[in-house]
Amino acid sequence: MNQQSLTEIDTGIDGQHLWGFLTALGTLSLLHEHAREKNLNPPRLKFQEDGTAVLQSPVAREQLAAVLLAKLRTLLPYLDGNLRNVDKPSDFTRSSYETIARESDDATVVDLLAGLACVVGEETFESTLCAANGAGHQNLVQSMRDVLKLIEEEHVRLALLETWRKSYRIPDDKRKELNLGTRKPTLRLDPSDERLYALRLSNPTTTDDFCTELGAQALAIPAFALLPVIPTKRPVTVASTRHDQRVTFSWGLWNIFATLRTVRSFVWEGPGQPRSQRERGVFATFSVDRVSGPKGKLSFAPTQGLW
Repeated sequence: MNQQSLTEIDTGIDGQHLWGFLTALGTLSLLHEHAREKNLNPPRLKFQEDGTAVLQSPVAREQLAAVLLAKLRTLLPYLDGNLRNVDKPSDFTRSSYETIARESDDATVVDLLAGLACVVGEETFESTLCAANGAGHQNLVQSMRDVLKLIEEEHVRLALLETWRKSYRIPDDKRKELNLGTRKPTLRLDPSDERLYALRLSNPTTTDDFCTELGAQALAIPAFALLPVIPTKRPVTVASTRHDQRVTFSWGLWNIFATLRTVRSFVWEGPGQPRSQRERGVFATFSVDRVSGPKGKLSFAPTQGLW
């Protein structure tokens, strides 16, 4: 193991809401893969009391965005190749899912597949972190492809190191070049993605005023590989519970630097009992509901604090 020192980096990521937390997880997982491949010390992640994610990184601050972008782009051939006929997780059939799993020769993409859906019997169940389910022309896997085709180094840097301004809008030439039509580059993890007609100044079906933090959309993608869909009778994503049509995902924030292996155990365990969690460094826990709207449209409600 190369004993290169780790650099402590305060980020612009707020782990107190779902999108920010998944962005932090995705960033840590990409850095972990880079460190493993380059024989560097593993990165670590913790959170400040205000939810700010802090990284201990084997990569210097000025090189971090470029390294993360390179790792993100390794996911696109899989999404464009093995998953080329899949726009959303519910498009999988038992046969196609098993075929893709057999053809996936890398543990990272197998984990991503498990984080998108699972098969029980002959039925496919999507990740309960999926809110881009086809309604409103938004599809989770297609959105992942779109985001990774649009992403540039500056977008990653802004999402990682600056306060999120959610100011990215697809340039007209890029929309035409990639044949995006009316699609939006979003995984729909942000409650503000669901802006009701009555609360808007414009009709979302006839205007193109959607803005987002593109780098954060991209960095959240690899987080799905850490959160598999559990093949129970009514499958849910790990750290989630289901009550009728409502699904709740819960997570904690910790104030001690933790490697990816420890972080995975934090997340999979869920909020647990406050006393035992605090002994492990968890200082606050949160939850968010995925709710169903008209015509099966899904969205995430604002985050709630648990303790």
